[in-house]
Amino acid sequence: MRVMYVASEATPFIKSGGLADVIGSLPKETAKKDVESIVVIPKYQDMKFVDQIEYVTNFDIYMGWRKRYCGIFKAEVDGVTFYFIDNEQYFGRPGLYGYDDDYERFAFFDFAVLELISHLNIKPDVLQLNDWQTAMIAMLYKERYCYYDYYQNIKIVFTIHNILFQGKADPKLLEEYFALDSYLYYNGNCRNDGCLNMMKAAIFYSDVITTVSPTYAKEILTDQYGEGLQSILEMRKHDLYGILNGVDYDVINPSKDQTIVKKYSARSVKNGKLENKLALQRQVGLPEDPEVALIGIVTRLTEQKGLDLIINQFEAMCQRKVQIVILGSGDRMYEDALKGAAWAHQDKVSFQCKYDFVLSNRIYAGCDMFLMPSLFEPCGLSQMMSLKYGTIPIVRETGGLADSVQPYNEFEQTGTGFSFSNYNAHEMMDTIDYALHTFYDYPDAWDAIVQRAMAEKLDWDASAEQYIRLFASLL
Repeated sequence: MRVMYVASEATPFIKSGGLADVIGSLPKETAKKDVESIVVIPKYQDMKFVDQIEYVTNFDIYMGWRKRYCGIFKAEVDGVTFYFIDNEQYFGRPGLYGYDDDYERFAFFDFAVLELISHLNIKPDVLQLNDWQTAMIAMLYKERYCYYDYYQNIKIVFTIHNILFQGKADPKLLEEYFALDSYLYYNGNCRNDGCLNMMKAAIFYSDVITTVSPTYAKEILTDQYGEGLQSILEMRKHDLYGILNGVDYDVINPSKDQTIVKKYSARSVKNGKLENKLALQRQVGLPEDPEVALIGIVTRLTEQKGLDLIINQFEAMCQRKVQIVILGSGDRMYEDALKGAAWAHQDKVSFQCKYDFVLSNRIYAGCDMFLMPSLFEPCGLSQMMSLKYGTIPIVRETGGLADSVQPYNEFEQTGTGFSFSNYNAHEMMDTIDYALHTFYDYPDAWDAIVQRAMAEKLDWDASAEQYIRLFASLL
């Protein structure tokens, strides 16, 4: 079986978020299970390991009246073949997204993926598409390419990583960029809320739709989480599957992590975490105290991540015997609020307003608890990382957080973390207090939670098996 994964980013070459981790890990895992795994992403200016990629060929792409150069580069990593779509006009610039011509850039990319298949003679059995940047491939294939002999019988799987970002565009772009007749807009195939909706097109035209956790698959069928696409998803609900993302334990592993101060395993977790805790406190300017509960937060500072709850209860948290280290950047109002809180509580709070991969790993390794009270969370990887590092997550029961963190039950001595159900600041604070009570008053119970957390198996093995079975069912 040959599967072509198409996305806008992938580790180890380029990353802006969790999508890159998925596309860097899932194909590697399916390749181990005898699936020929191919990944296609743009060739960005800021890509890493460019010295390891080689030129393959080039051809022209026609987008309406536009004729554009398309270069193809290639690399082999961990049994996966990576292809890179090159065009300096579209991708030879800093960053990945946020430009005024993003719709044109990724329209070019979508055409290039379909053209690459025939130019390199690598017809896949399954095209696996990810988020709005690749969504129109499904429509282009079903409306144009599937009628050519070479392209027949390719199955389309579209994965929703975050339904909030749908690729909403001016309807005229359907003809201008994709050279598709406007009747396909007016008949509703890709129209939603008065605009061309690329994600709706993919939901309509794909053979199967997946999303990144079982709970999120149920949530997006509701008005609360569906972001206007719940009706079309309800029509396709028998073709909608939630498969929980995993983490790559070759990378996310305290016994292998080169970035932390002291490596450790479940057997050596107590001493290992102590050394990492003291080193983290020194690094971020907090008083070195092995006894205090150290709470970590690594996040984008956005409404989605529950920052309103955190800021609402920040004073209450600081009245407890805790230290808090926060790493992240994002919306200015959250940055300013956290800067003010850190200034007011310099002995208890350290706010690192940036993204730092090394420091994030040291927070996972050095903290006792990890706070993630998301408004919604399709899957989330931070809570899975914290579990592997023995840092106990405190989460809201939504999306992948509900699927990956088992709430602590003091009577049965089960569970891997602490959770609350409603998006409510006081409910979050009660849960933090319960975690602190367990940490300080029942150290043996806490140590048992740490052991269960580190033993939890949330790698890609089981998830890759589910994807493979799903792909095979289409053939």
